[in-house]
Amino acid sequence: MSVAIGILLALAVAVTWLAALALWRLPRALDRLHALAFLNVAASGLVTVAAFLSDGFSGRSLKILVMMVVFLGWAAVLSHVSGRAVLMREGRSA
Repeated sequence: MSVAIGILLALAVAVTWLAALALWRLPRALDRLHALAFLNVAASGLVTVAAFLSDGFSGRSLKILVMMVVFLGWAAVLSHVSGRAVLMREGRSA
């Protein structure tokens, strides 16, 4: 079981590095927002699955699940607001 948890956490770190590379390489701000959205979903999902494998259905893993859902909700809102601000600054309508 600890091998699976280690693999999941290593994948979360790899996803973070991939998103960092994408932020460095992508030319436009809206493209970079897509990389951040990928990072939000993939890394938080992997960490949550690792928490459930580690603890099972405990209070701590359920708290992590609730935090992930709230985090993903706020990440979606902030991505939308940031994308709209970028479009408005460029003079295009959203």
